Amino acid sequence: MIDKHKVNSDDIDLQIAELRSAFVSHQAFQNLEMIFDRHLRRRRAAIRLGNRSEARGIALIGASGSGKSTAADRLFDNHPSLILPTEGQDVAEVIRLQVPSPATLKNVGATILSGLGYPLARDKSAAIIWTQVRQFLQLRSTLFVHLDEAQDLYISKGIKARNDVVNTLKSLMNDKDWPVGLVLSGTPDLIKMINSDVQLKRRMDVVHLDAVSWISHAADVKGLFAGFVSKSGLGNDVELGEDAFLKRLVHADGNEFGLIIDMILCGIEEALYVESDQLKLVHFAEAFRRKSGCIPAFNPFLAEDYRTIDVKAVMGWLELNDPSSSGARI
Repeated sequence: MIDKHKVNSDDIDLQIAELRSAFVSHQAFQNLEMIFDRHLRRRRAAIRLGNRSEARGIALIGASGSGKSTAADRLFDNHPSLILPTEGQDVAEVIRLQVPSPATLKNVGATILSGLGYPLARDKSAAIIWTQVRQFLQLRSTLFVHLDEAQDLYISKGIKARNDVVNTLKSLMNDKDWPVGLVLSGTPDLIKMINSDVQLKRRMDVVHLDAVSWISHAADVKGLFAGFVSKSGLGNDVELGEDAFLKRLVHADGNEFGLIIDMILCGIEEALYVESDQLKLVHFAEAFRRKSGCIPAFNPFLAEDYRTIDVKAVMGWLELNDPSSSGARI
């Protein structure tokens, strides 16, 4: 249990940061690991044989708050053999970036060059930039490029811009001198880009981070909640152990895995800050109020008919960038 007399804000901040660093493995992530490892082994084997056959790609699809960026970070940061970009290291087997704003091919190319350690010395055309991208990817022995929020390159663009994006991505994978695999993470809109071109679709493996359903994920939610509560050192009020509370928790976070984790941690944080030694429903109600500013009638932890509440509207469907962080499994 928490010793009330020893709790201070620094202790709480450190404890919450430690909890946020805990990564929770799930089936979709394990599938992503398996597919990426196969792609990595294929690329390395092809290079050993001097084979320049086209590379393939992976699309990681999930709604905002589903945990896709966290899953990608975990995949790369904790891979046992992947060579990441480091100072003094010539080889960079993966280059990672979030699609910049404005989401243009020119900006993406310039960002990749910067990630490779070759920032633009002066303004150049998109064609020249991407020629340099392919050259420097080979120079750094890069096997994969990860583009996060990749749908921004395609959605709300004209036909020509969309075709240019698709053709550029395909050209990386089938470059005759140094084919490079793609890892694209993004919202379900990303599927529209993949399905727009037969060749691109053929070269991509898709991993979905599906919404959490109580019917299919009850055991997972229970284990997730119990794991974080145990690590927090707080006691668990009886009502929080009931299925009724956990169903409210799933609904409150729009059935998204990452947002559920974030709300659990916010509830724990509220309890610690008021120096409670028991985690209670009121702590989650207050955490939701702080996020949404809603009145009690629209708070899914308080309202009797909480299932009728459109939490996406109440919350303004906050554009959280995968709030749960990567780290050790619980």
